[in-house]
Amino acid sequence: MKISDEVAAAINTQINNELTSSYLYLAMSAWFETQPYPGFAKWMLKQSEEERMHAMKFFNYLNDRGGVVKLEAIKEPKAKYSKPLEAFQLALESEIKTTKQIHHIYEVADTAKDYETRHFLSWFLQEQVEEEKTASDWVQKLELAGEHVNALFNLDHDANTREDI
Repeated sequence: MKISDEVAAAINTQINNELTSSYLYLAMSAWFETQPYPGFAKWMLKQSEEERMHAMKFFNYLNDRGGVVKLEAIKEPKAKYSKPLEAFQLALESEIKTTKQIHHIYEVADTAKDYETRHFLSWFLQEQVEEEKTASDWVQKLELAGEHVNALFNLDHDANTREDI
């Protein structure tokens, strides 16, 4: 069954949202590269790649369902932060926003009785639980570290061990 115009529009918006998130994390990675935090830079780069992968899942799904992908301009992301905690707080806010955006698509699909899209979104709903928890954990760790240089460097080292996308 061809996807409805309403669901296709919501998915197109989400493709842009995911690419915007990817761009935000890429900008964060670039900022961390200018700081003594190569681990945080790597973590943010991996997160950027993951968000782009999410955009491509939506992109491919829309194509598979006979929809038309409509890419939009991406706004310039914030590029400077006062400290690592500020960047991770923005990352958490971004993940919470993404969860709400996916809920919106689910509601549109539910109204349209588009059971295939609701099923497709199940993976994203579970993924967002993980994304919010991970970002929240980093915020909590950085709050505990405060301005303690050794603690920040240890956290940066931990961030550098991230391998997944």
